[in-house]
Amino acid sequence: MNATAIERAYDRLEDMGVEVMICPFSRFAALVSPDGFLGMNPLQLASGAEEHAMLLHEEGHFATGTFYQLDSPYTLRQHQENLADRYVFEKYFPPERLRAAMRAGYTEPWQLAEYFDLPQPYVEQLLDYYAEARGIDFSAPPGE
Repeated sequence: MNATAIERAYDRLEDMGVEVMICPFSRFAALVSPDGFLGMNPLQLASGAEEHAMLLHEEGHFATGTFYQLDSPYTLRQHQENLADRYVFEKYFPPERLRAAMRAGYTEPWQLAEYFDLPQPYVEQLLDYYAEARGIDFSAPPGE
C-alpha cells in the first residue's frame, strides 16, 4: 500500500474544506454532504487501495458539486457518479500518465492497479472510460 497516496488524498480533501469523519455505517463505505462532510466506515473497505479509490471518488463529488439524495432515481445517481469519476480520471490519471506507466512495463489492469494503489475494478473502469468516452486505444502506440 502506498501510504503517501492516501495521505495526499486526505490532505487534498482537507484543503477543499472537507471534514472526514469515521462513521459506523452498516450499508455504505462512505457518504458525503454538500456541506463539506465525508463520513466513512473503514470497516467497509477491504484494502488501502479501496480507501484510496474511495477518497479520490469522493473528492470528485466535492470538486464537481455532484451530490444526490439516496432515494434519487438511478439515472440521476449514476450521472452524478459518472461525473465524479470522470473528474478523478482526467485530473489524476490522464492518458499520458497511463501510457508512461505502460511504457514502464505496467500493461495489465492488475499491474496498473498495483502501480497506482487502486483496486483492479477501478482501473478497469478508468480504462473503459478512456476507450468508450474518448476513443483511446491503449494497446496501440500514441497517435494511431
